[in-house]
Parts: sequence; structure tokens; C-alpha cells
Amino acid sequence: MVNFIKVLFGKHSDNKRVLPKVETLKVVVVDFVEYGNYGFGQALTRLLQRNPNFNVRFFDEPFDKSFLNLQGRNFFDLIDAGNTILQKLNADVIVWGYQENENIRLNFQTANAYSDWDNASCSVLDSLFVPAEYFEHINFFPEILTNLITGMMAASISEQRIDLRHLKQKLLKGVITKITTDAPIDNNNLMFSPYVLNTVGLIYLSYSQNELTQKTFDTAKELFMNALSYQHQIMQNVHIGCIYKNLAQLYEIALKQDLGGYWLLFREAITNYRTAQKYLDHYNYPYDFSLISFKLSQLYFQYWKFTNDVQALRDAVYFLREAEKTYTQITFPEQWSKIEGYLGFYLSLLGLFSKSDDISRLAIRSYKNKQQVYRKELYPVMWAKIQENIANVYYNIGKNGRDKQAFAEAIDYYQSALKVYENKKMHQEITIVNDSVDKVMKAWRA
Repeated sequence: MVNFIKVLFGKHSDNKRVLPKVETLKVVVVDFVEYGNYGFGQALTRLLQRNPNFNVRFFDEPFDKSFLNLQGRNFFDLIDAGNTILQKLNADVIVWGYQENENIRLNFQTANAYSDWDNASCSVLDSLFVPAEYFEHINFFPEILTNLITGMMAASISEQRIDLRHLKQKLLKGVITKITTDAPIDNNNLMFSPYVLNTVGLIYLSYSQNELTQKTFDTAKELFMNALSYQHQIMQNVHIGCIYKNLAQLYEIALKQDLGGYWLLFREAITNYRTAQKYLDHYNYPYDFSLISFKLSQLYFQYWKFTNDVQALRDAVYFLREAEKTYTQITFPEQWSKIEGYLGFYLSLLGLFSKSDDISRLAIRSYKNKQQVYRKELYPVMWAKIQENIANVYYNIGKNGRDKQAFAEAIDYYQSALKVYENKKMHQEITIVNDSVDKVMKAWRA
């Protein structure tokens, strides 16, 4: 624990180069749900307005905030209400506030909260608890907590927001520097809150996800593990699930950056994600459950590539099906089409190795689903690539059962793709498709 304190509050050298001016982060503080009209939301707004990097607005329009208790099947309402406010006010981040006993629980939402699958992300469920009394005397609000709130807002910004990437890194770097140089506040127990430890871990993870070092990995891991060691202070199981999810993200990022100990990282990423799902169940927390399911599908597919374990490929398909339940065509068309594309690919492999025409035809259906988003008139090349993939599946069906009708289907799909490539003068693709057609014709005649 002593070493942990040194890491968290120890001196940190930093060169003092001047960063260029960047755009401000557009923040909306939503009027808090409180046991009485204490004005905590206005107090936080005034606090955040002191930071020149923030453009802060207070949103106090009346609407039903009952979903903010994070219990029961009302999480869709939270996400939908937040997205409406984000769009209406053209904001980058929403800060939700909800009073639980003597604390204010803060949650942070962005429009890309559940659509950035390739990077470490913050869940809207990731919570920071702040004693309510601090909001009553905002001029004496602990600087360490101000830094943590700033860090969580920055960490919640998706890497997809290229326009905010520089500002995000600037804010995170500033927070890490202050956390590691400032002295602890008088209330030492606060710094051993699992919510604070989880927040600091997320800040480190978000800042270093593109260049994760062994030192940063060890620091973030210790933060998350210490957070879990204080489970007796955690108020709801959902918060335990968030910590396990963040620990899994850390292992996954380390895996992508080849930090070493490949199989250990693999096992820990999968184990912690699956543990997180026990707390973040599909019924009550569908977005988090489905996002984790997608990440698990990718991990199991990678595991299959290295082991040829067909069960891992089946697991990859299973978790994609779980993700598909929430990421529907209507609400998440881009993510849905991505899932359908992966399903088509995974099922085509599974059908090939199991010699199952039924599974192969499921792959074709998934590929055609993807074409509902990537239509020929809007995305001709992408559409043609999918046509080519469908042709490959039909070829495998034909070869598996000497099915001449399947061979004929393969030729038709290859030809439709070829027309697009010829129109676009894509010579390499033309050569590949012509070779594929020759391959089908030879198999047909054999």
C-alpha cells in the first residue's frame, strides 16, 4: 500500500512546454436530483466555469429524472434523455448528478459513449461519489476532486472525436500531473474510496491507451485492483461490474500493444469481461452488456486464430449475437452493420470448418443484412466487396456438396461485383474476381 501511495501522490517530473490553444470542451451540467432544493447543480456549474478549457451550461428544464437511480429497466431512458440534451445543446459532455444519502453521485455521458468499440471507453455507469457537503461551500471544494471531475469528463471523450483528441490529452495530462504532485487532502479515507480509485485508473487508461507502457499498465492495474479490494464500500453491484470492465479494458489494450505475457493478458481480459457481465446484466444494463459482448467476440476470434479451437469461433459468434440484441438496425445502424459483417465472416468460417451448409447460409443472410446499410447506390465498392464475400460462401457450399446451383449463385455474385470494379477501374480487384470465377468454373466442371 505504501508503494501505491507513492505512485498516486508521488512527485512527477514534467517538462513545461506551452501547449497551443485548442477549442473548449462544451459541457452541460443537468439539474441534479436532490433530497431538497440545495442547488448542487448550480454549484458544480460555477466550479467548472472557472476552468478556461470548459464552456459550461446549466440545464434545468423540467423532465422526469427517475431513471437516474440506475436501478431497474430504465437505462434506455437515461441514454435517450442524455443524447437528446447533447444534440439539442450541441454539447460534448453531460454531467448527471444524483444524491444518494450524504453523497452526490456524478455520471458522465457523451454521444459516442457506446459506439467506440476500438478504444478504451468510459461507461455512463462509471460513477464518482462526492460528499454533498463539498457543494455547500463551493469556494472550498477540494482541488483533488475538481481534478478528478475534469479527468472523468476528458476520459469520457471518444477517440472518434478527432477534433477533441488534442484537448482530451492536454486535460488528462494536466490531471495526472496534479494528482501525482499535489498533497493528499485531509480526508484520507476519500482517497481510498473504490470510486476514486476507479476514476484515477480510468484517467490513466484513457491517457495512455495509444502508448501504454509497462509502468502505466502496472499503475492502472493496481488502482483497479485496490478499488476491488474495497468492495465493502461499494453501494451497488453495478459499480463492481464497472471496475471489472475497466480492468478488462486495461488487459485488452495491453494485448493490442503487445506488452508481453500474451496468454495471461488474453485470459485476464476475457475473464474480467465475463465477470463484469455478471454485474452488468443484459436486462438492466443492455448497452454495457452488449458493448462487452462485442469486445468478447473479438477476443474469442483472436484466440481461435492462434489455437484453431473451433469452440472459440462458436463463442465469437455467440457474443456477436448478444451484441446484436441491443445494437439494432434502427438505433445503431452503423454498429449493427458492423456486427452483421463480422457475423457473416465468422459464420462463413464456421460453416466451412464444420461443413455445414445451414451455417453457411446464415453467413449469407448476415452479409445481406449489412448491405441494407451499405447499399449499392451509396457505397458501390463496399457493396461489391460484400457481394464477393457472398460469392465465396456459395462457392464453399457448392464445393462441399457438389451443388451446381450454389456454383451458379457464386458466379452471379462474382459477376455483379466485377461490374462495379470495372466501372471504378479497380484493376487489382478485377484480377482477383476473375481468378475466383475461373476457380468456380473448374470446380463446377470437375
